[in-house]
Amino acid sequence: MKFDIGILASQPLPVIVEQVRLAESLGFDTAWIADTHLVCRELWVILTACAAATSRIRLGPGITVPHTRHISVTASAIATLHELAPRRLVLGIGTGGSAAETMGLSVAKVARIATLESMARSLKALLGGGSMRLDTGAEARLAWLAGPVHVPLYLAGSGPRMLDAAGRLGDGAIMYSGVAPWLLEAALGCVASGARAAGRTPTDLDVAIWAPTSIDRDRALARDHVRGRVASALRHAFPVTWSAEDQAVIDRVRAAYDSYQHASAGSQHRLLVSDRFVDLMALAGSPDEVREQVRRVMAVPGIGRIILLPQVPGQAFVPREQVLRLFADEVMAKL
Repeated sequence: MKFDIGILASQPLPVIVEQVRLAESLGFDTAWIADTHLVCRELWVILTACAAATSRIRLGPGITVPHTRHISVTASAIATLHELAPRRLVLGIGTGGSAAETMGLSVAKVARIATLESMARSLKALLGGGSMRLDTGAEARLAWLAGPVHVPLYLAGSGPRMLDAAGRLGDGAIMYSGVAPWLLEAALGCVASGARAAGRTPTDLDVAIWAPTSIDRDRALARDHVRGRVASALRHAFPVTWSAEDQAVIDRVRAAYDSYQHASAGSQHRLLVSDRFVDLMALAGSPDEVREQVRRVMAVPGIGRIILLPQVPGQAFVPREQVLRLFADEVMAKL
């Protein structure tokens, strides 16, 4: 099992760079930077600064979206960064959440399977030295590219069709479907179905999970800290059908969600997240509890990495640096 860090970069750029340097020193494999420009700092500036300040840790968008950046812009950006950090890049793509909502678009409106498929195929073509067809009918290519650039492509999904597409088209899949084994198994089934439909086996993919995470010796603080991240996850589709009671909680969270508080640990919508959903969706609690939660994830065959998603700290909440250190010392070192 590999452990990664996902970062909502609403803190100053030098702070984010130091957090990525810390993650590298602690043994985390990859740092994924969110692409939500009205809530966080600019993705590609952060990635470039982090690449220049580190030597081992892999880096990439986690995730970049199509409604704020043309696919050809994303291809040019990652290919350029590849010149600075070859063999250290990953490219996570999806249809988006907060970036869409802060621009007046709904998650449901942008979550189109054809969009994700088009992104994947076009990026592979451009980075391979080929071309993509624009909406105008013209063909676009990266004229400056000297040769093919291979950057592992991870498709993110939560609902059945997005997860199926990840299995068909990605080098890896990022599942945002919870941490409970029965939820993970349902999501993995969708990824595996897509892989088989494309003539692949599920083991051909590097499968990761987004895991809202907070760890502290004060378990109540850790669980409260993670609720905002859980609320974000509940906006998306799931590979399971919920009970009426569970669906009612999800509906209330979706109705109240404020995307401008997407990176805030003290968001008001977090108060609508029940303890049951913290248990189902997050790695949260004391070090001993989180270690056991991780062991349960590791017992599900087919998952290769866990991406920790610590909510951005606020007053009285757990600093991201503390989450990284405590997780490394009390979880990674003891598994």
